Amino acid sequence: MKLYMLLFWLSLGLSWGLSAQGTTGIIQFEEKMNMHRNLPEDAGDMRAMIPEFRIMKSELLFSATESLYRNVEEEEEEDEMSGGGMVIRMQRPEAKFYRNLSTSQRVDQREFMGKRYLIEGTIDQTPWKVGMETREILGYNCMQAVWEDTTADRKRTVVAWFAPDIQVSSGPVTYGALPGMILAVDINSGELQLTAKSIELKAPKKGELEAPSKGEKTTQEEFQKMMDDRIKAMGGSNGRGMRIIRN
Repeated sequence: MKLYMLLFWLSLGLSWGLSAQGTTGIIQFEEKMNMHRNLPEDAGDMRAMIPEFRIMKSELLFSATESLYRNVEEEEEEDEMSGGGMVIRMQRPEAKFYRNLSTSQRVDQREFMGKRYLIEGTIDQTPWKVGMETREILGYNCMQAVWEDTTADRKRTVVAWFAPDIQVSSGPVTYGALPGMILAVDINSGELQLTAKSIELKAPKKGELEAPSKGEKTTQEEFQKMMDDRIKAMGGSNGRGMRIIRN
């Protein structure tokens, strides 16, 4: 098994050195979030008021040295509940995740409580464990990698599928650090799924693949604390961009 893996990595490194194809393009992603997964067991009323799944669209622009993951603008979802004069509005905060792969620098633009923030730092080197399983996504043969994430408040199992033929070490949201483009991510067996739906190997429009620059500068730790404090003040709201408005 060790010999097989050694031969695989050697052949992968050779293919990266011989070919420059698949290093510029645009990938459309679907984000599917299970809205019921983390609700308390006694939240039957809430389960009846919101859909089990929320599906959103995002896109990843990339070149050999840069990538930018951002929301795709969609009409705001609004579901009205009869009988109680209640409206549930699903609002998606603005988010952009820029990575400079040549300098290992990252710039994230996040929105919180209607205000933009810029978070700068270095690209995290995720301790992935690459397995032997493979899967085809949009015609690309992808390999599996698993990460047991213990950096958050609770442990998360992150399964990624990356395509060595797209020779850019990036992926959706903050995921990357693999020898190929990540085309799918599954967190906690369906809690959140990020899946590539289309791939165009063409250059993004001029000026699109740039680091975001608008917002108040902060650190990842400060931004996380701000969100945690706000969620705690709201009684443990799920923080998924959902507002309940009583008319």
